Amino acid sequence: MNNDRSINRRSFLAGAGATALGVSTLSPVSARAAASGRKVKLGIIGCGGRGVWIANLFKQHGGYEIYACSDYFQDRVDTCGDKFNIPAQRRFPKLSGYKKLLDCGVEAVAIISPPYFHPEQAALALDAGLHSYIAKPIAVDVPGCKSIAQTGKEGTRKKLCVLVDFQTRADAFYMEAIKRVHNGAIGDFAFGESTYHAGNPFAGHMKALMKDPNNPELRLRAWGLSQVLSGDIITEQNIHTLDVMSWIMQTPPLSAVGTGARKVRPVGDCYDTFSCLFQYPNNVGITFSSRQFNGHGSKPEGIRNRMFGSQGVLETE
Repeated sequence: MNNDRSINRRSFLAGAGATALGVSTLSPVSARAAASGRKVKLGIIGCGGRGVWIANLFKQHGGYEIYACSDYFQDRVDTCGDKFNIPAQRRFPKLSGYKKLLDCGVEAVAIISPPYFHPEQAALALDAGLHSYIAKPIAVDVPGCKSIAQTGKEGTRKKLCVLVDFQTRADAFYMEAIKRVHNGAIGDFAFGESTYHAGNPFAGHMKALMKDPNNPELRLRAWGLSQVLSGDIITEQNIHTLDVMSWIMQTPPLSAVGTGARKVRPVGDCYDTFSCLFQYPNNVGITFSSRQFNGHGSKPEGIRNRMFGSQGVLETE
């Protein structure tokens, strides 16, 4: 890679918000590049609401130029392109438009497309020699997860960043709290709770899809209502609290049993509630529940974890 396209892996991680790394990881070359005002050319793959929001965070950081964008829908590409002054020749619509984005001069990509597409897009970004910032969840099935894992290993070998957007993993308060727990601050684990209670983030798309449930483009816009595209809410959103649970426990559960249902959604095939019990070693159980519908004033809501120990309790929110 020539000097104009060479970006240090650690500097990309630090810039993307991995607070555990901090500015001390910048190499002298990257520090000089930052001092000169040169910005990383970033491509946005997936220009929906979250894609544009993420792009804006990269812009606010100051170290990135929103250089190109891609989405299946022309209107979303243009909304993103207009907001960040991306010229027409670097706006790529249609299903395979992202492949043109990978070859247009970008140095890194933010993959904020529906989860179904993440494994292929991340693998091809790696093949193109690009750093990747990948929205959670990484995939919707086991083969997809294994594909992302391989992309991560190859990225390390090639000194490319493959960063998954689990915000709590880069949050200084979470890191300090869980570090203390792992050092014995609450004693031996007894049992835990993991919850994600929220409203329906796809209510607007749901109304549109009800009018024409077999329209493929409406189904793609309402991807959060499709198990194939999203992996269902336990994968697409609940993964945040389940990831914190895994982070606390540091080992996979021995078993899990649960149930789920659709109680309020008239379209799509995703559940709107789940309830599970995870069994860990040493007879430690963690209960998990989620909903995506009106809680009718019940509190607390949001993404929460509690772990009860013999000497204390961890609570995160």
